[in-house]
Amino acid sequence: MLRRVVERVRQFRRSEGFKHSLATPVRFSLHARQRLNRSVFAIEIRETSGFFSVMQMVLFILVHCEEKRLTPQVSARGGLYGDAEGRIDWFAALFENVRASAGAMPPRRVRTSVVRDLEQLGFRRRYESALRLRSASELFNSYYRPAGSIREEVAAACATLDISASTLGVHFRGTDKKFEAFLVAWSDFCRLVEQTLALNPHLTNLYVSSDEQAFIDFFLAWPFKRPISVAPAQLLSKGDAAIHFSGYPGLAIGREALVSSLLLARCGHLVKTPSYLSAWSKIFNPDLPITLAVPPRPDAFWFPDSQIWIEQEQAVGGKAA
Repeated sequence: MLRRVVERVRQFRRSEGFKHSLATPVRFSLHARQRLNRSVFAIEIRETSGFFSVMQMVLFILVHCEEKRLTPQVSARGGLYGDAEGRIDWFAALFENVRASAGAMPPRRVRTSVVRDLEQLGFRRRYESALRLRSASELFNSYYRPAGSIREEVAAACATLDISASTLGVHFRGTDKKFEAFLVAWSDFCRLVEQTLALNPHLTNLYVSSDEQAFIDFFLAWPFKRPISVAPAQLLSKGDAAIHFSGYPGLAIGREALVSSLLLARCGHLVKTPSYLSAWSKIFNPDLPITLAVPPRPDAFWFPDSQIWIEQEQAVGGKAA
């Protein structure tokens, strides 16, 4: 009985409604401050959650700036991926701004607001339902691209691991994702991979990425009859704790997460469970075909996986008709 009560309390505290209400004073103050900047929207992110949760914040900021005709100035310091003192802008360390004018500081003073949670911006309720995969990809990629050293690392890994258009990428997100997505048995997931291979004979090799070593071992033992390469991850989860809560150096975690997503984006097809990391592979490569094994939970039905699932169900329905 006590366990049920505790779980319900946890679900309530994770709910969007609770977070949105809690963040109301900060949200009002933030937008009042930013209106003083007139044409600039300057945000410093110090969120303590997953790497691609931060990327979601960046995407929403860009949507807002496009709508309001503002110039975004986005930085990310401290939190899980920076240094404790907040000296390093780790977002700038991992991404290049491809719009020179967007990165230029105007001569007048700009007021920067610090945000620690997406709800402090208030953009999910305003923009999420209208987001679509291709337009979101075009928007993000028109502002940012991975830093040169990241692109070089991805190219080298693709050559070493034989990742190409003939590769079936596989991503299984475990650990704490049970709170946001329906679980799928490892054997059922492997059978879905087999079905995908049967339907796509041009896929001649497999590339698997996961935060759970036990799943990787299980996957490698499955008789796929295709060569399998494994993501060159150095950082894996410890027990039920997610990677970003496992005590690794912050910038190394962020870099590995970004490289992992980009490698999946270079595959010819992707089979995955719900995860921001692999969903963002579709943002980096909007032409990537994706098979989502299970949907996110209704209380965590968030973009991009929400739209990936909707489009997948529409495609299945269209074939049935």
